[in-house]
Amino acid sequence: MIGKYKVSVIIPVYNSQNYIEECLQSIVMQTLNSIEIVIVNDGSTDGSLKIIEKFERKYNNIKVITQENLGVVKARITGYKNATGEYIGWVDSDDFVEKNMYEKLYNKAIEKNSDIVICNYKFYPYNPSKKIKWFKNFTGQVDYNFIEKNTIQWNKLVKREFLEKVNIVDLFKKIGEGAYSIVLINTDKIATIDEELYNYRVGHESLSSNYKDCNWYEKNIIKEKNKLDIIINTSHKEKWQEYFEYLLFYSYILMLIIAINNNKKSLYNKYCKEMKKAKYNKNKYAKEILTKEQGKLKAFVLLKIIPNSYYISLPIVKIFLNIK
Repeated sequence: MIGKYKVSVIIPVYNSQNYIEECLQSIVMQTLNSIEIVIVNDGSTDGSLKIIEKFERKYNNIKVITQENLGVVKARITGYKNATGEYIGWVDSDDFVEKNMYEKLYNKAIEKNSDIVICNYKFYPYNPSKKIKWFKNFTGQVDYNFIEKNTIQWNKLVKREFLEKVNIVDLFKKIGEGAYSIVLINTDKIATIDEELYNYRVGHESLSSNYKDCNWYEKNIIKEKNKLDIIINTSHKEKWQEYFEYLLFYSYILMLIIAINNNKKSLYNKYCKEMKKAKYNKNKYAKEILTKEQGKLKAFVLLKIIPNSYYISLPIVKIFLNIK
């Protein structure tokens, strides 16, 4: 049920004691005068909860929910179910935002009657030379170029009524952090602000950058399959099926790289067979997107060498492991 707040900002927290104070300080100082802050402490074992509780005692617009460690997706669901704002925003607990971010996003949403408003962001504390910026201005058409660059959750405000319509909780359950790729294709009432209003922290390891965690990448394949199933069973099939097949193929490629890196040839063979059975080499988006994003050499490695030769790929993966 929508309550008195214009915006609910949801923050999943797990062992973020080094960053959470800066994160929360940036949100309580927002220039928008109607913000609800929903913090989900996902079983933190460090000093995060003490810092959160200090803010909760000081500010009456903060709501704290503590649960056992269930992972970021379930923390997002908990936060969403406890949020009451007209629009929903997300902040990762190691990041922080500019003081006028939510005022600018909300005002743009009202001005344009938008379901979704997206802002640009900057890397903090430095700009990694090999990290691609995931932001693209909206020019009136939701195409694959726009989806490719805007699926992250934390630089957006989305109308709660619209999230209910697309059943965001079910999307989180089925496809996890990739839920907003489905959200985006369900509306053209989108606005963008090309200002760097969100600060995305780099320089510390995430699950997806752990090249020893084969399990994470296998779970990612399942989520991409679920995503494709959603597309196939909706009116979006004709326009979007081949692009979402490409996303599945890309998750296979990542899995092959991780299997090679961990000397797991049987795992490599398993997903090579799945990938080839799905006829990835006939997908019109594969070469186009990978060449655009990675360059011709890396695209060639990803499409022609990695899926076809385990032994040739062994030394190459050590060199090109950052192509993800």
